[in-house]
Amino acid sequence: MKNNRMFEEICRPVIFEQDDEDCPYWGLGSSVLVANSTNYYWVTAAHVIDKMGGSADSLRIFPSDSSRISVPFNMLYRILDDENSSEDYKDLFVLRIDITKFKKESDGILTAHDIELAVFPADKLSKGDQLIVIGYPGEDISFDYENFKIKCKKLRLDAEYVGHSVEDHCHELKVLESSTLSDYKGLSGSPVFYMEEVQVSAAKVAIIPKLVGLLIRGTAESKIAHFINVEVLLSLIRNSENENA
Repeated sequence: MKNNRMFEEICRPVIFEQDDEDCPYWGLGSSVLVANSTNYYWVTAAHVIDKMGGSADSLRIFPSDSSRISVPFNMLYRILDDENSSEDYKDLFVLRIDITKFKKESDGILTAHDIELAVFPADKLSKGDQLIVIGYPGEDISFDYENFKIKCKKLRLDAEYVGHSVEDHCHELKVLESSTLSDYKGLSGSPVFYMEEVQVSAAKVAIIPKLVGLLIRGTAESKIAHFINVEVLLSLIRNSENENA
């Protein structure tokens, strides 16, 4: 696919930093950078932050593999949960990027997925549709504390759509046999894409990656993973922006 490298750059590892000379970095999880016509956002699964004992202040999200300056944020969005329920679709954590500060301080280019033009509601998928998951499995993440280096290997997994999950606003996919992962740790927060074929001319077909959701859990034994419908993310961003307008 054309611009494949740029397309995958929007997926970032979840990394935290603490004031500890012996162990300054830690983290496990995946995330994605998205944008609309107004703002840029960083998105992951909320349990990635909660279970790691991290916070927005300790996050260090770099806009590219070559960048060394973390992306600044100015707003946090989560789905309000007055009843303390554990519904899977509420497992979203969104930070709005401070684009003004980023332009002043950044050492790289911010690449994000367009959530106005390139999304595909998961409800419109059919069983067997081909999907792609891009994330950072835990077995391929390591921290070189002596040299202050973070080593993260991005992985692209081929999958196919299974159907609706038993959980509201969630869906299931099956990772294809080509995957050799022993577990899916680190893949929570990974973006899930449907590769839509678009006829651009009589002799040419373009493949457009469209975001369908965010991975939240799964097991390597079953090769089944669950993801939140992208429409939940769109609704969270839209409602949160309206409240802060």
